[in-house]
Amino acid sequence: MEKVNSVLDKSTSRETWELYNQECEKLKSDLACHSNELHFLQELLDRYFEEIVHNENLDEVRESLMRFQDLCYNCGRLKKRLKDHQDHLIDIIKGSTNYDPDMLFQEQSWIVKCKSSLMKDFKTVKKEILNIANNVIQINKDNNDIVFLH
Repeated sequence: MEKVNSVLDKSTSRETWELYNQECEKLKSDLACHSNELHFLQELLDRYFEEIVHNENLDEVRESLMRFQDLCYNCGRLKKRLKDHQDHLIDIIKGSTNYDPDMLFQEQSWIVKCKSSLMKDFKTVKKEILNIANNVIQINKDNNDIVFLH
């Protein structure tokens, strides 16, 4: 598992909240990039769906698609929690005194760990989907080569 580089600190200073907020901004940026890649993978699956169902092992495809759906769901869930957490941090930076530092620290820690796990899952699912699409493309190419030979 990759090491999580984090500025997590249990102090309750304004600088700590600002560092948490900066970390949230970086995480949001990373999630936006991965969301774009998930969208691309969804388009790839949509484009080759019929060929995938026709040419691939359906049990393996079903498992990969379930992991893909779980990844999309978890990405959306993390984005929402990240937004809520960041909104809370901004309120604190602006002077709100209604917060529990331990809960904020726990939420920040959870978000960082979840993001790390999500990135690991993302790499696995992306590789699976690209392999499935590549197999379909290769089969189509081989079939087209046979047609042109006759």
